[in-house]
Amino acid sequence: MALSPMVDMELDDEDQLDAIQPIPMADRPRYPYGLRICLTEKELPKLKLDPSDIQVGDFVDLRMFATVTSVSITGGDGGQCCRVELQGEKLQIKNETTESDED
Repeated sequence: MALSPMVDMELDDEDQLDAIQPIPMADRPRYPYGLRICLTEKELPKLKLDPSDIQVGDFVDLRMFATVTSVSITGGDGGQCCRVELQGEKLQIKNETTESDED
């Protein structure tokens, strides 16, 4: 599989209106819910991250190696639908908000 470029996955206006969210949202979502990654007190130490150093709105550089666990392509009258599921296995995170240029 070839390396893909960095792409902004923000939903366009129509997709924001049609987005199905598993939790109530006050505003339309900007990004697909399925792209969220949740790190807990079990994963943060493995990444050497201190939760007290992390703030909402911080921008991080995230690199992930994942294994493709499922590929589904179906066709029908409405066109082709596809879904690729990835299981993240190795992560690397750098806080771009608080890191200096010297780091």
